[in-house]
Amino acid sequence: MSLTPSQWAALLPLIFPALGACLIPLMALDKDQATSKAIRGVMYGTALLAVGASFWYLTDLWTTGAQPSFYQLRMDRLAQFTGIFVGVAAAMTILQSWDHFHQEGWVKGETLSLLLFSVTGMMLFASTTNFVTLFLGLELFSLPLYAMVGTVRARSESAEGGMKYFLTGAVASSCFLMGGVLIYGLSGTFELSAAALTLQHNGLALDPLVLAGAALLLLGFLFKVSAVPFHQWTPDAYEASPHPIAGFMSVATKGVAIIALMRVFPGSFAPLGAVGVKMQSVLALLALATLVVGNLTALVQTNVKRMLAYSSISHAGYLLLGFVAGTPAAYNGMLYYLVIYLAMNMGAFGLLTAFGLVGEKTTFDDLRGLGWKRPAMGICAAIFMLSLAGIPPFGGFYGKYMIFKELVGTGHVGMAIVGVIASLVSAYYYLRFLVALFLQSPSAEAERLASDRPLVHAPLAGATVLVAALIVLAGGFLQTFLADGFTRRALVDGLGLLR
Repeated sequence: MSLTPSQWAALLPLIFPALGACLIPLMALDKDQATSKAIRGVMYGTALLAVGASFWYLTDLWTTGAQPSFYQLRMDRLAQFTGIFVGVAAAMTILQSWDHFHQEGWVKGETLSLLLFSVTGMMLFASTTNFVTLFLGLELFSLPLYAMVGTVRARSESAEGGMKYFLTGAVASSCFLMGGVLIYGLSGTFELSAAALTLQHNGLALDPLVLAGAALLLLGFLFKVSAVPFHQWTPDAYEASPHPIAGFMSVATKGVAIIALMRVFPGSFAPLGAVGVKMQSVLALLALATLVVGNLTALVQTNVKRMLAYSSISHAGYLLLGFVAGTPAAYNGMLYYLVIYLAMNMGAFGLLTAFGLVGEKTTFDDLRGLGWKRPAMGICAAIFMLSLAGIPPFGGFYGKYMIFKELVGTGHVGMAIVGVIASLVSAYYYLRFLVALFLQSPSAEAERLASDRPLVHAPLAGATVLVAALIVLAGGFLQTFLADGFTRRALVDGLGLLR
């Protein structure tokens, strides 16, 4: 089958990472060569090249204004935004993982291959409203993530975390699939926008099966977002994962799920107004529950990765509040918040690698005094934690402000107040991170063990942390440029909003 240039243009951003994912395992076929640092360097270079090629091509499409398509795949501005977003997260993950896996003594090429397959699936998932293609994208990025959680097989908790994630993910995917089947059975089409028009024309908008199908579809999205009560997998999976993989899961999975949810419910299901109202009510309750559970549970954590996991759950609540407001400006605030959240969380998990805290050495006690030993990383930690808490003038504050402003404007004042209170509560456990870094001295036993170990060098992880800190600062001081010139254009050309 011959493809037109436009069809190739739509496929190439997915082909680059998929091709890299297929090539990398071939480089590790020889076990003797696989242990060579040169071969490992080639594998990591290939992974970066694959991600970089996709990123470069997407930015070229963005600047030229081209929005190609290939059957159900639509590489519009929103899909290009998603690809750039995921590409940046993947590049940071690759760079951090070089240092992290060498610290753990577990450098395997299949991890990079799985990561690239996941990147491919994420781009596909956020670039379509056809249910079959949507489900293929969901599984293509989910299955590699299950394996990556348990990638360090020498650690027993890795296998446990991966299995928990796999079992709960399988249930969520089954529910998502059943929801699509119900919508297809009543409408006769897998294209969700066409299905909504058909159901509305036939007077089936409030049919119980339609509501059940929409609810099951929503469940699949909420699982990937880590919203309560579909969040139980998150702390165990994050704790079991290598730090870079946990960071990638926290930002990329949540980001593509939010963007795909935008395509389906405010987008494709717009003709089913009654369904939208009911889904908005459900999301309001779940957003409140997510904020409360995420923040209160994070308060009592002693492990930094589990704290960041519950923090990630609470940030899902902030993002869901944007759906409750339901205005184009709120959706713009959500995309802006995702950009800043990528930098904040990738930087926060990257700090653990930069400080040399691998394996089980991820408690608050392990952080004590490290801020003075590595002041550049300590300053970056302050930027990330204050931004995550929503303190101005950092980017995290403006992301929350844009969403809260729309909540107040649409009459959801109470929910905006709950969001502000949740941010105030979160300041405790974020500042606790900084207290451990700067105001607490390590124990005598920790000092003795540190003196016996060689100094950890993690230049690539440190570089990504610095870049992430710069993005957070830029988001705070250049929020108008970012929101109007980047995220707004994605919504205008992707969903037809904010015209």
